[in-house]
Amino acid sequence: MDLILRSLRPGMCAILLSLAVGLTVVSTGCGASQMGRSSSPSAAKRVVSVAIVPSTGTIPLGNNLQFRASALFSDGSKSDVTAIAAWTSAQPKVAFINAAGMATTKAIGESDISAVYESRSGSSTLKVAPPALVSIAVTPQSPLLTPNHSVQLSATGTFTDGSSQDLSSAVTWSSTATGVLTITGTGLATGNSPGAANVIAGMGLITGSDKLAVALPTLVSIALSPQNITLTPTHSAQLKAVGTYSDASTQDISGSVVWSAIPSGTVAVSTNGLATGKALGAATITAVSNTVSAMDTVTVRAPTLNSISIKPSGAVIPLGENQQLSATGTYNDGSTQGLTGSVQWASSNPAVLSLSSVGMATADALGTTTVTATSGTISATSHLQVGPPVVVSFSVAPATSVLAVGAQEQLSALAKFSDGTTQNITTSVSWSSADPAIANVNNQGLLLAGHAGETIISVSSDSVGGSANVTVRPVLAVSYFSNAHTSGVADATVRLTNPGVTGGNLCAEIYVFDQDQQLSECCGCLVSRDGLLTLSVNRDLTSNPLVGVKLKTGVLQIVPSDASPNTACDPTAIAPNASLAAWSTNIQKPSNSSFAITETTFQLGPLGDGELAALQSQCSFLSTLGSGQGVCSCGPVAGGGTEASR
Repeated sequence: MDLILRSLRPGMCAILLSLAVGLTVVSTGCGASQMGRSSSPSAAKRVVSVAIVPSTGTIPLGNNLQFRASALFSDGSKSDVTAIAAWTSAQPKVAFINAAGMATTKAIGESDISAVYESRSGSSTLKVAPPALVSIAVTPQSPLLTPNHSVQLSATGTFTDGSSQDLSSAVTWSSTATGVLTITGTGLATGNSPGAANVIAGMGLITGSDKLAVALPTLVSIALSPQNITLTPTHSAQLKAVGTYSDASTQDISGSVVWSAIPSGTVAVSTNGLATGKALGAATITAVSNTVSAMDTVTVRAPTLNSISIKPSGAVIPLGENQQLSATGTYNDGSTQGLTGSVQWASSNPAVLSLSSVGMATADALGTTTVTATSGTISATSHLQVGPPVVVSFSVAPATSVLAVGAQEQLSALAKFSDGTTQNITTSVSWSSADPAIANVNNQGLLLAGHAGETIISVSSDSVGGSANVTVRPVLAVSYFSNAHTSGVADATVRLTNPGVTGGNLCAEIYVFDQDQQLSECCGCLVSRDGLLTLSVNRDLTSNPLVGVKLKTGVLQIVPSDASPNTACDPTAIAPNASLAAWSTNIQKPSNSSFAITETTFQLGPLGDGELAALQSQCSFLSTLGSGQGVCSCGPVAGGGTEASR
């Protein structure tokens, strides 16, 4: 018989077996397997299965879970083998389990837990959830508030894994005694009235709290600013009183303290702390609120001149012009004062720039100079330059013009310079018309009258300008006529053209006067645009005189007008506003056997204010009393006009 001693793993009993024929020794209470031969094998106790409790488990990260293992034996008995089973974790980085079955969480995840006993094993699943909230701490603890002041509370959560997190915006904030303080959803607590209140921060079933008190602040001290100021007589400085309170807050109380100054004859102080110097010396300023006070010292001194400035500085003065210079003094109290009339003015080059005693500079010659203004020991300088003369005014010649429609006139611009000289600069200035439809002007100053009316012609250069008044009147065309009235001699003629100024047909209102300036005939003739109307002196203009005597000499007056409003060309009712060109041939008989033929251009001029009314009135008289006499003719229609009308 051999005696065998086997040592098993820690926690298990040692089985001592004595081997003999037909004898088996089994240790008690250890669940050890039988060894050796047995006379009755069916009676041996063996492990059937191992079960783990709990079979599944879920705990937050940072918590531990105790597992237990029980063995089921072949005889139906059970035994707790937690302490002697072999425990393992499939994912030790998620959950670690020790020999006693205690699982410690390491990371979020899932792991299988196994327990092995006597070659039998049981398993369980352990799920590690995110860490769970354990507690909430509210900070700062027990703060003291004053009415209308606020404090920001913070809620810090502690979790099962030992981590912490600011939950101020995630928790639900509430307060008891809401009349004492108000708390917002973000934890901002604001004092309302004196008292105590409890603030609670909650998330689910976890809460944290804080006690707050609201009390009225008390004034602790007063600070005056600025300190030790210096004033000059009649100048002021605003003093400020700032109170510090028991809650460490500060407040401007300048308007609520009681201000005083000793002696009052040196400095006057208003109810809101404005200190004004009255006389040279020093004074003590006091601000009092109940039992708290503060003092300041104010000194009143005569101001001293620190510097002088000259304006303008670095200016260019055109030759011949004057420039008023100014001197301003700056004093040690920050005040300024005009010193133009009290400083001594000097020019380093009086031949270029001369100065009066009050700083009036006169530019006498081209060049540069340095101007100095001095008061006592303080002086200032400015470098000035005399530049070329500049245009100071324009005159337009003629200043007033009266033109007929279609007439032209050359305007000229005369510039007067700062040194008194003048120059014609007609072609180098800008010309413009207030109403180009009445009269337009080109960049050379040439004026063209286009429509009856009045306008202003302007000229400018470098912000200097001038102007002329222009009146455009209707056209009056005037020429004499002379015809021999002798058989076999060519007929004198009048030719009229329409240059198209109005853009359409025109009416030529014709008035025929005898040598005594008496109206003999009148008519209105239509002249098409760009057309030519030729009239016979014998047949058309002098063949139907009012008194029955044909004229040999006389004067023709023609007024052109726009035909669109007066298609009948009535010479007794017209609105003249057009332009035409006219010329005539004249036949004179110097002797019985000779004739002279001349060609004369009608003289175009502006129609006078009373001339139109006089012509219309006389023509109307002919029409009324002439019984058909006194009406001239416009020639055949094919000739470019129409039969006469009146």
